[in-house]
Amino acid sequence: MLRALRVLRVLRLISMAPRLRFVVEALLRAVPGISSIGLLMLVIFYVFGVMATSLFGSKFPEWFGTIGDSVYTLFQIMTLESWSMGIVRPVMAEYSYAWLFFIPFILITTFTMLNLFVGIIVDTMQSMYDREHGQDHIERVVHENTSFIRVEVRALREEVLTLRQALSDVGSRGKE
Repeated sequence: MLRALRVLRVLRLISMAPRLRFVVEALLRAVPGISSIGLLMLVIFYVFGVMATSLFGSKFPEWFGTIGDSVYTLFQIMTLESWSMGIVRPVMAEYSYAWLFFIPFILITTFTMLNLFVGIIVDTMQSMYDREHGQDHIERVVHENTSFIRVEVRALREEVLTLRQALSDVGSRGKE
């Protein structure tokens, strides 16, 4: 058994590749957001599972006989694996209104919730990238601003010297 676990040594490659390490770190930092969405998905699956069991369980006990069967079938539908011909069309042959159940379920779970998973991971990766590269940007902006301020201070000094010269010229003419 322990010899089989030796294959886990391959995971050390993650630490050698900086880009791969960045992706893995982003996935780990996204776990709180992903777990929130996972919890929301569990609630949605439970609600739709109870509804499917009560609506379709009597005629399709192999798919919707219990809440567990319903949740498993709904997971299969969410992954879009043979959902149309394998499950939904036979159910719609018995219950013509079944599309009112399945279409919103697919829209909510497949297209909305799974895209939230992707969105959280991408947002986490973007914030990590900004954090890493933001410091370089800040230093560049500070340097540019410092250079601009130096040029402005030199120009002001020249103007002050010109004004002093002009005042001293006016003062020396007034004494004459």
